[in-house]
Amino acid sequence: MGYKKDENVKTEILEHALKLFQQFGLKKTTMDEIAESCGKAKSTLYHYFKSKEEVFEDVIELELKQLRIKVKECVDKASSLQDKLTTYILVFNKEMQNRLNVYRLVHHDIKDGKIIQEQFNKMMTFEKSYITRILEDGYDIGEYKDINKEDIPVFAELMLAAFLGIIRYSIETDNGYDQDKLEIATKVLIPQIYK
Repeated sequence: MGYKKDENVKTEILEHALKLFQQFGLKKTTMDEIAESCGKAKSTLYHYFKSKEEVFEDVIELELKQLRIKVKECVDKASSLQDKLTTYILVFNKEMQNRLNVYRLVHHDIKDGKIIQEQFNKMMTFEKSYITRILEDGYDIGEYKDINKEDIPVFAELMLAAFLGIIRYSIETDNGYDQDKLEIATKVLIPQIYK
């Protein structure tokens, strides 16, 4: 029960910190403000986190976890390889759009060297393995036989790199990337690439 309570308190702190980071950014948000926002003593924050930067990293980790859960739920409902890939791209992009303020902040802080590149690399490793699993599952049931199975990780990495270009464009532009345009392009390209 103590563990569950600790996790609930930590999550509550992260949710309040997220709102402050979205509003003021990492540099201008203080531990005092985070404590005040969630109605906790500053010492409580330091019980769970060593620094504001650690709070920020955990906020990003929580956001990524929630994004992955949503994407996986939707991909698991799709039946064919093409449907799974299309769903992955569209849902991932939509969820990124919902979190654009946070990702703009992360992108800015990565450029400034405030966030360790390791966090980004961890995310890319996970996404590459996830796309690889989708492609391997399609291969195993005969939906994707145009390449050798051992080459699937290469195609997964290329697909991820192309898709991340769209995500990066969304982060760096004010309006993000239009979901309707992405849907049109995805529904044309995925069947051509993965037939």
